[in-house]
Amino acid sequence: MVSKSAIKVVFFDIGGVCVHSPMIAISEYERALSLPTGYINFAISAGAPTGAWQRLERNEIPLDMAFFAAFARDIRSPTAWRRFHDAKSLPVTAAAPPLVDGEALFWRMMAKGQTRDTVVMNAVRRLRKAGVKVGALTNDYRYPDEHPYLEGKDELKREFDVWVSSAESGMRKPEEGVYREAMRLAGVEDGGQVAFLDDIGVNLKAAAGLGWKTVKVSIGKSREAVEELERVVGLKLLDEEEGTKSRL
Repeated sequence: MVSKSAIKVVFFDIGGVCVHSPMIAISEYERALSLPTGYINFAISAGAPTGAWQRLERNEIPLDMAFFAAFARDIRSPTAWRRFHDAKSLPVTAAAPPLVDGEALFWRMMAKGQTRDTVVMNAVRRLRKAGVKVGALTNDYRYPDEHPYLEGKDELKREFDVWVSSAESGMRKPEEGVYREAMRLAGVEDGGQVAFLDDIGVNLKAAAGLGWKTVKVSIGKSREAVEELERVVGLKLLDEEEGTKSRL
């Protein structure tokens, strides 16, 4: 199996694509605190580009207790709370959301990412076998030295030809620079030679602006996403069992 597609490199997001989504942990936490669905992610995004989460991903601040406190403050922002309710046309029943434990929420999110999506990872390996370069393009963080999650991260890195990390580059999706850095590291100049899988729409929109072929990966829909990727690259990436499951 050798690819004859114009696509020379396929980039994969990590969280929510190659491993289980941290959004699952966020939804569980929202239910536990009786927060409206989608509020926490809204508040995190509302902090861009200078919120605690964004600064952590660019490695501007360390992963420590000060970050956890700032992360919790961003989520409890009265401004974000009001904007969310306005955007959703919901009545505001309190001046601010309840107390949030930033440390507990963060590690719940990271725990979800310790489980890999076997359908996507099988596709990564089949692409490499077919001679297509594969890369990771991820907004991530620097774990403390000796943290047990580091071992799994190092193992995952070995699955890819190129690893582009926000914590290492100082740029994060959807900033244009990180996509251009990914192309440089992959050795391609034409965005039409790149495909990209991500679970966040704004990240895909930025990639499409550079000519990349994009595939949205929704929670629980990785098989459907790989089927779409098959059409993009012109290769069979699902085995018969995986393909059957995707149609059930």
